[in-house]
Amino acid sequence: MGRRGWQKLVLLTLLWGMGGCAETISGSSGSAGATPNDRDRPSSATPQPSERTVTVHPREINDLLYNPGMGFADFHFGFGHPPTVEEYPHATVAYFRWPWAELEPTEGQYNFALVDRVIDQAKAKGETLAIRIVSEYKTGSPQWLLDKGVASVKESDGIFPDYNNPIFLDYHERLIRAFGARYGRSVDIDHVDIGSVGCWGEWNTACCGGVEAQCKEFYPSEANQIAITDWYLKYFAGTPLVMLVGGQLEYATARGAGWRGDCYGDFNYFGPTWNHMEHVYAPAVRNPVVGEAWKVGPVQLEVCGYIQDWYDRGFDLDRILEKGLEWHLSVLNAKSKPVPAAWRPRFDEFLKKIGYRFVLREMTHATEGRSGDPLVLRSRWDNIGVAPIYHVWPLAYRLRSSSDRVVAQWISHADLKQWLPGPSHQVVDTVVVPETVPADTYALDVAILPEDGRSAHVDLAIEGKRTDRWYPISSVRIR
Repeated sequence: MGRRGWQKLVLLTLLWGMGGCAETISGSSGSAGATPNDRDRPSSATPQPSERTVTVHPREINDLLYNPGMGFADFHFGFGHPPTVEEYPHATVAYFRWPWAELEPTEGQYNFALVDRVIDQAKAKGETLAIRIVSEYKTGSPQWLLDKGVASVKESDGIFPDYNNPIFLDYHERLIRAFGARYGRSVDIDHVDIGSVGCWGEWNTACCGGVEAQCKEFYPSEANQIAITDWYLKYFAGTPLVMLVGGQLEYATARGAGWRGDCYGDFNYFGPTWNHMEHVYAPAVRNPVVGEAWKVGPVQLEVCGYIQDWYDRGFDLDRILEKGLEWHLSVLNAKSKPVPAAWRPRFDEFLKKIGYRFVLREMTHATEGRSGDPLVLRSRWDNIGVAPIYHVWPLAYRLRSSSDRVVAQWISHADLKQWLPGPSHQVVDTVVVPETVPADTYALDVAILPEDGRSAHVDLAIEGKRTDRWYPISSVRIR
């Protein structure tokens, strides 16, 4: 067989093994699939010109992906009796609000068991947990705290406490410190609201009909609002945080928090002259600090009323969804209420755009390597969603034998939190093949792992996903 025939045979063999990819083979690994920026990067392990490389182009898919930290939320109202998957999209985030009285029923005794139980239930459903602590609403602040001399006023949904009382502030900080120590940086927590102030933890006095003057008197001063915000930033450092519109929004987002609106889609909901969308949220995001917050902190929105209300009242759904994309939405809390069947296809298309959506466009590497030697992996990625990820989730590679034994695994240096929407996120990683790897041909897989690296947990928008959520991209011969 001539040289060209042999190269063609090698190419066909590789294509047959990589059903979801297309490949090209080059005689010089310094050029195939690499941009000038790639080639300019110094590397002690740059392949020699005589080595052959392969450049693989995975095939993009248009499937609806259910990835962590994005999509519809599983709301606590429907957590135990959720709608069917035909009525409501599969959720990967469970969203719970707890009154302070339930989290600290007795002074200094924190009800971690309550939260742990929900975390376990959420994990069984493939979800991580999002939390808001509220000091007003239902049981609200604990009675033992009020009995220490903290004034309060009864309003329509609960008890509104005096947020400026030094005793209240002292115990408030202790609460946030305790829960931050327990759940800050936990792989089971998706995000935490900077809540616990005002009606429903939304930093307002909207529940205070008839007692507005007393609620305004008890509402925290600006200095105390900042102090409470700082406690969340301090004790939940490393956990994605979300500030409610109405709180110290610019202050919090300037320090890495995202933002949340709890009445999304309310065009004409309360009447023709005022709504949250145009008169609250739009002005908020025109602030350049708040408007750019999505780049480092998540945007979370909760529907006003229910989506069925929108449908029954003839709301302009396209207008509503367009705003969600414009504001770089990651998670939509639709309160676990059914989506009208006639609108489900439009929401499914919407879910393909919110949050992050990663496409591996190409990977280039040497076709052969040696045990104990470095191997250079060059890849190019696009994020075709509207937001990045907000957790330290590593990109990983592995070599896998024909019997599915993993003989080597590596973590990329890439910071996926920096992968904002757009094309051409270039990654060049130099990995070392362990000396213990026997000579053989191995599948080269990629995946995105959680913080603890236990198992792959993010679906890519490419073909070829295995049941373990790793993606076979190419193959490498180790000699």
